[in-house]
Amino acid sequence: MTPLTHIKEVPSTSTQTVVFEFATLEDLHGVLYLLEFREEYLFTEIRSFYKVPDEKKLLVHFQMRNPTQNPDFSWERRLKYLFRYMLDLEKLMWNLSTLGGAYSAMGDFDTDYAKTAARITAHQITLAKKYGDPVILARCYLYTALAEAQLGRLSLAVNIVKAVRYWAKNNPNTEIVQRCCEGVYQKLRAIHMIGIAGLNK
Repeated sequence: MTPLTHIKEVPSTSTQTVVFEFATLEDLHGVLYLLEFREEYLFTEIRSFYKVPDEKKLLVHFQMRNPTQNPDFSWERRLKYLFRYMLDLEKLMWNLSTLGGAYSAMGDFDTDYAKTAARITAHQITLAKKYGDPVILARCYLYTALAEAQLGRLSLAVNIVKAVRYWAKNNPNTEIVQRCCEGVYQKLRAIHMIGIAGLNK
């Protein structure tokens, strides 16, 4: 690790090095916390403890000793797999969201696009269940409602939005879902007034 340098305002005439050796990550995290929030206090304490005068430049080295127990490499590999798996799920989810949004926009003019948007949303729902985020899953159901309305099944779309809004009102941290419900309701009203693409050809 690159040593930390501390120099007082008095010009340095020499350098003194201090090595800290840690056996646990908790101890290391404690020192790093002090460096982030109370750096000057930490260096003052080090200089006082090791009797390093102000005219000397202070170099601090951090070292970690090998743990006494053997690392659980199988669990480490498992964690890395889960981390990469969740990243891949998230990337695929937002790619599908972008693609589905484009087809949904075109679904106002052609029901074939609305059908494709519905299929994309079905994939999103499957991924959202694996991802384990109920807010994302609820928003996917709202995408389904939009597709159903564009395909002429307006009553089904309204029922889906009602169900999602009821869930959102009875669960914490769902403000974004409630706002999305209102937005979808406005879209459904527009479709009710204007009609669906298939009837307007």
